[in-house]
Amino acid sequence: MTPETRFGAYLRAFNAHDWDRLRDFYAPDVRLVIGNGTELAGRDAIIDFYTRVNRQTRRTIEVVQCLASEAVLAAEIASEFLALEDVPDFTSQPLARGDRYYLNSFVFYDFTGDHYTRIRAATFHREFRPAGPEIRDQGHQTR
Repeated sequence: MTPETRFGAYLRAFNAHDWDRLRDFYAPDVRLVIGNGTELAGRDAIIDFYTRVNRQTRRTIEVVQCLASEAVLAAEIASEFLALEDVPDFTSQPLARGDRYYLNSFVFYDFTGDHYTRIRAATFHREFRPAGPEIRDQGHQTR
């Protein structure tokens, strides 16, 4: 499988929230540095982080462009986060239910064989779109 094909399968598993399949892409001691500088060590830490983020938001990732060599894949990715609930401690900024947050990031994936060993992300562009009051208030109505 080419690095680009593997990356496509990785993002399909990510967008489907298939955490068991996603785990298979990581080396046991993988290191991930996300765009805000937070470093996660080990595949369990990464899966736990993504699981938590995806309980609070619906994140989808699309590939803008990717290039690979024998040991590194570089990609520009576009991510959208839709807040499913209020997330005051979201990694980029506080989000209210219905807010949307867009990121364009450059990400480098070091790999050995079929496993990512180190992932480094840097954010290129951020865009915040607040939900209108009609969407925010839906989650706070009393019955």
